[in-house]
Amino acid sequence: MKLLELRPDRALLKTNFDGYKLTLEPIPVLRTELTEQMQPDRVRPSEQQFSCLHAQVFGLQNHLVRDPWAAGNCYFIDRSWIIRQIRYDENDGRLRPLSSAYKLGRKRGPRRSGDYNCTLLFLSEKYALIADGQGSLVVVDTGDRQRGGEWKEKFIFPEIEELNEGFVLLDGRFEIVNGERQIHAIGLSVKQQQTEAGFESYIYWLKAIQAPDSNQEWTYHSLRVLEGRGFPSYCALEPKGAALIVVSDKPFQFTKDSENPILPAAEQATTDNQEQKNGIVQSPCCFDWTQTLDDIVIKIPKEEEINYRITNENGILKVVREEVTILDGEALFADVDPELTSWTNEKHELQITLFKKNAGTMWPFLIAGGPEEVRDGPANEEDMPPVSNLTSQLEECDFGMEGQEQGTEYTIERLDVISHECSHKAFLGNNAPLFAVSLRPGFPLALALRQDVDGCVWLQQHTGGPDWSLRHEGTLHAFGYVQASKRQRKFMSCSPDLDYAVICEAERHVFIYKSSYGGTASGLRNRNGPQVSIGQQKLVTLEGSGEILGICCENDYTILLTETHILVLQLRIEE
Repeated sequence: MKLLELRPDRALLKTNFDGYKLTLEPIPVLRTELTEQMQPDRVRPSEQQFSCLHAQVFGLQNHLVRDPWAAGNCYFIDRSWIIRQIRYDENDGRLRPLSSAYKLGRKRGPRRSGDYNCTLLFLSEKYALIADGQGSLVVVDTGDRQRGGEWKEKFIFPEIEELNEGFVLLDGRFEIVNGERQIHAIGLSVKQQQTEAGFESYIYWLKAIQAPDSNQEWTYHSLRVLEGRGFPSYCALEPKGAALIVVSDKPFQFTKDSENPILPAAEQATTDNQEQKNGIVQSPCCFDWTQTLDDIVIKIPKEEEINYRITNENGILKVVREEVTILDGEALFADVDPELTSWTNEKHELQITLFKKNAGTMWPFLIAGGPEEVRDGPANEEDMPPVSNLTSQLEECDFGMEGQEQGTEYTIERLDVISHECSHKAFLGNNAPLFAVSLRPGFPLALALRQDVDGCVWLQQHTGGPDWSLRHEGTLHAFGYVQASKRQRKFMSCSPDLDYAVICEAERHVFIYKSSYGGTASGLRNRNGPQVSIGQQKLVTLEGSGEILGICCENDYTILLTETHILVLQLRIEE
């Protein structure tokens, strides 16, 4: 497993950014009222869906689906199970009348405890996925969505036992691999554990193929299942379907793969023994370790008649036990100061002291896959600040959200489809991802993460082979700081050109943050200091529209879907 360090591109940061200035200029708002039958279809959790995971699945779903291939077009599903198209004409600044694109094949039957909301996902200029929340998944041919027209059903995934209770769509891709057309779909459901009280998240990876000699017929191919006790804040496929990228506070792992079966534990043990015979030896992690903000102490118990050797050549620490390396300095979580490294070799114990190069931070682990830190007690954890820029002042919002478990650690994991293991991993600390957004058609969803006070937007970068990383695509200046103060936030998003970001509360308020203040105040000068840059904050108050159920951001405007209205915020008209 390779550990990744997310280093922002300094060229995309604005060190002289000095915050946002509130402007009272009104934003033109177009309002269209929806009839009762055309109001958005919405399923609320049942009495059996009471967990925190259920609350996130139902409460954070965006019911307004943006079409990345057709700017200005977005869709929602109404109470009659008809997919409605919203089209905004930028030339005359008006909303076109709502049109019907597709009617789901079967109506909602009696309410079941496992039902979820319907979800829609666009795969390409031609194909889309529709899940009805009751276990049915359909591939439709949308034709030319710019011109409009009715969609046609192309393929229905067969009924699968694991999916009978319903799911929501998280991601999907249309790929052509070696002349074979493939459709990948990622679904999510929450189920109660059978062995103990509690709930788990289940991620389903379905695949359909269209072989070159199949007369354009789609066929079901395989199903993969992943399980985890956390909520996937971000879940996206890698191009070509080689891996799944998951961001969560708890790890996920493959439990089923009908295409590439997972080896049982006994067979895996046999494989491991064969590797040992071939000279591939896994290093045993037979040591304990503790840490402070400045140093790390490692204690290795010694066995009689066993030879231990420790070296610190070229600044790289190595501990060898009978020709087997049990500790390699190159695998440490972060760098240490080799000149201050020391150790004592006693009769029953080998003790090593390392000093961190970046003092003042707590390491989440010593080496990947190694033993956890030995803690003296939970009282010490409360005084430990998060890993952050230590030159900036810490505030209450820097210590995570209210109600968050102590010690919550978010990670980015790349789960490889062949090995079923985590091939790449990055640690995010206790700050959950801000949001995911589509920047360009056909590309994976970009991920917005808090980096100190900023919001950095990252995009997958896969060059083929084992190399995989995240590229810093752009920065929402000071957005990581301002969003932390909005405790009532429901949706967050940004425009594809990253010119502005939006925070929506559940009902009334919409906050808009633009990184530049027009052309008049983009560069201000402190009375006794260097030139600074400020942004523009706008506030839109919505009255009598009900709860906000969805948001769609374009470069010049934002479309909102509420319980009773469609709203368009025209952001560039006043400039």
